[in-house]
Amino acid sequence: MGCLWGFPMWGGWWIFPMIALIFMVFMFLACSRFFRGRGGFCSMRRYYADTEDLRREIGEIKEEIIKLKKSGG
Repeated sequence: MGCLWGFPMWGGWWIFPMIALIFMVFMFLACSRFFRGRGGFCSMRRYYADTEDLRREIGEIKEEIIKLKKSGG
């Protein structure tokens, strides 16, 4: 009896679909967590407060620059 896909079906042929399935599940979980706002697997949520502080400080610095330009020159 011949092979259906051009290669014999002995050995560990099942490992490739299993690897692909695991990869697909991992990517599905990562994408779903990212789009729900949890930051994916790298947990970027902890840096959110830091970026908000930096944005606030940048706004304050811009205001100070505008005041300095108006007052001195």
